[in-house]
Amino acid sequence: MAALSHIRGLEDGTSEIRGVVLSSSANEKIVDGLRRGIGALFAGDREEHFVATPVISRRTSERAGYPTTFPQLLGAVHGSQDGDEPTATDLVLTSAACHHLYPLLAGKVLGAPTCLSVEATCYRGEKTYETGRLRSFRMYEVVRFGQAGAVEQWRDRALRSADQWLSGLGLSTRVVQASDPFFGRTGDFLARTQREQQLKWEITAELTEDLSQAIASANYHKEYFGEAFEITNTDGSETHSACLAFGLDRITLALRHAHGVDTSDWPLAVRANLAL
Repeated sequence: MAALSHIRGLEDGTSEIRGVVLSSSANEKIVDGLRRGIGALFAGDREEHFVATPVISRRTSERAGYPTTFPQLLGAVHGSQDGDEPTATDLVLTSAACHHLYPLLAGKVLGAPTCLSVEATCYRGEKTYETGRLRSFRMYEVVRFGQAGAVEQWRDRALRSADQWLSGLGLSTRVVQASDPFFGRTGDFLARTQREQQLKWEITAELTEDLSQAIASANYHKEYFGEAFEITNTDGSETHSACLAFGLDRITLALRHAHGVDTSDWPLAVRANLAL
């Protein structure tokens, strides 16, 4: 590695395509530490953890409402089995890790609160190329299903726990109310609804000087996915859901900004926390 240190982009994973980066072995050690930390944080809640593919059924994405709500961000998979002109397949690129979980519970009656987690490589057709605004990135999500009030309370507890954990990694975090900035036609109404009902909160941190971005978000979906995937409770009511999503690559960027490029110089407590 030392002999190759003169090559531009070797340390930071710069590639020829904006919004797409390579992850170095040093970064992968950080990401592994983050995975372990998040897993330990929710070990008492979740029943199972999954690792998803970077592609997902087009039908699942449609049931989740993504192509309608965020058409400009969706990535389609095209192919040709017969050597003809490639056409759209029954797959799209994963937009949110949690979308892989809803089909597992589709049509089921949940007799108790259910908590699952999943990691996936996601794609979103971002227009801007500021630091951290990646088109391909890794998302680790924890999703809770159950009765309305209990799910919202879990979301609030999970948000506090995540903020405390990220702060414990030496990040100067802020919890802010948010709305998705990329809604389509119904954007103003949906964003306003999110803010009024406090459905979305973000944990932000600095990625570079004067640039802060969300490194995690907590979202209360209400009955949206329960209705879309016909998931119900034993009393016949539609299941509510909430998720806590961690952007593994953004958290890594925030840690490097806060503590420096060389992880051997990081605070001992942070290194111990991430097993570096």
